[in-house]
Formats: sequence, structure tokens, C-alpha cells
Amino acid sequence: MIKWIGLFFALVVLSAPLIWQIARTAEPGATATATPPATVDANTVAALGAEIEALKQDVQALRSRVDGLDSRTAIGLSAASQARAPRSQPQAAPPSRSGDTPQADGLRNSFDQIVLIGDRRNANEGLTVASPSFLRNTFGLPRPDLTQKCQPMSNPRLRALLSTEDVGPIRVRMLKPAIASLRKVFAEVQAFEPELYDRLASSGSLCVRLIRGSSSFASAHAYGLAVDINIGGALDNFADGKTQLGLILMADFFHSEGWIWGAGFGREDSMHFEVSREKIQEWRELGLL
Repeated sequence: MIKWIGLFFALVVLSAPLIWQIARTAEPGATATATPPATVDANTVAALGAEIEALKQDVQALRSRVDGLDSRTAIGLSAASQARAPRSQPQAAPPSRSGDTPQADGLRNSFDQIVLIGDRRNANEGLTVASPSFLRNTFGLPRPDLTQKCQPMSNPRLRALLSTEDVGPIRVRMLKPAIASLRKVFAEVQAFEPELYDRLASSGSLCVRLIRGSSSFASAHAYGLAVDINIGGALDNFADGKTQLGLILMADFFHSEGWIWGAGFGREDSMHFEVSREKIQEWRELGLL
């Protein structure tokens, strides 16, 4: 109810200029036989139409922001209620590092909470998966004798681009352009979700092997273009349509940088993030691959 009241007042505030514009077009003291609506200047009509469209976009943006805040608030309230619940036995406080300050954010301990993924098949809207055939045609196989086990990369072109580096909260072995891109992602996460950033961990990056169930195609991991992420060491279950709250928050940061989220796959794999076809083509045009 509070959310809709907020949206109503936001709509009223945003509509004020439009109402004023309409009122301004009416002449003071006009009678019922005043200038008919059909004679309104075409430019004025076009301008009003543009303002209406802009208002629609502003309201939609406000609705998205309110929905996001409403979701976070609900989770925070849930966590707060659990914290106030009586405990059967006293528990010792967890050890803290020197210089640490208490964390007031109720979400801090909820990032690994399992939640349903809404509309997951549209999670990668605007981006295209770099299919195994696309990767093979672009780079060749990462090695000629692929198996179901991880092996070293032997493709000279790809090996020259491989690097093992820290990208913020985790250490990865991937292609250099992917590493630079990951640093941007995690810098954004650290700026906007610092508590989540502190709990991120890696479940693996480079693994030169065949896709499970395939006899000829290599996975994005085999090309150094994918990474698996977990929250606080808790692995997300594969193909259950659910994921950790923290991974949902992470998905937006990856999407903005041109990465595909595995939650949108036919078999949901939400701890998996890989470089999109569009990003690979961009790097090729820039001479980075």
C-alpha cells in the first residue's frame, strides 16, 4: 500500500508541469463558444505528447526503483525479525578483525538466502550467448584433445592472452580482456554493495574441457571467458530455478558490462557468468583479441 501511495504522489508531482501547460493554453474568461479544441496549435499538441511520453518513462523508472527498494526492505525486515526472535541458547559473537566496525545492514547475513528467480529466461535481454560453435569458429579449440577433465590450454593464440590476476574479491585465470572487464564489475559492486563484495568467493574460472554431455564442443570456461561465483563459500544448487540473493544483485552489474548470467540458461546455472557474443565482438574490433 505504501508503495502505491508513493507512486501516486510521484505521478502527481511529475504531472504538475503538464497540467500547468494545459491550463496555460486556455484563455481567461473563455465561454462555451470559445476556440474549439480542433484549432489547438499542432506544435503545442506535439509538445504535450512528448511531455506525456516523458512522464510515462519517469513513472516507470520510479516504479522500478520502488519495487527494488520494496524487495530489499522486505528482506531486511525479515532478517531483523529473525534477529529479535528469542534464542534457546546464548551464542557467542563471531570473531572480528581489528578495526572492524559493526554492520547495521540487515542484508549482510541474507546474501546467501535462497530465493526464486523471477522471469529468469529474460535475464540476459539485449545480449547473446557466445555459442560453442561461435567460439570454435572465432578462436579454434583451446586444445585438440579435449576430454571431460580440465587440462592446460595449448591454443597459442589463446595462451598468449591468458593471465592469472586478482580482480578484487577473487583471483582468476582468464583472458586479459575478461580480467579487465571483471575488475570494472567488482569495482561497481564494491561501490554500491560493499557488504556483498566482502562475501564474494570464486568457484572456478579457466577449465579446458568439453561441455558435459558433448563430444566436440568446449565450454566458455575452456576459453577463459567464464567465472563461477559463490557467496561466502555456499555453492548455489544447479538447475533448481532458485538462487542466492547476492547473485541476483550481482547479475545487474554483470549485465551492464556485457556478461551473460547462467540463470537464463535452459538448465539454470546462476553462479555462472560468461562474456557475451557482443562483448567478444567489441574486443575483436578494438584489437584486444
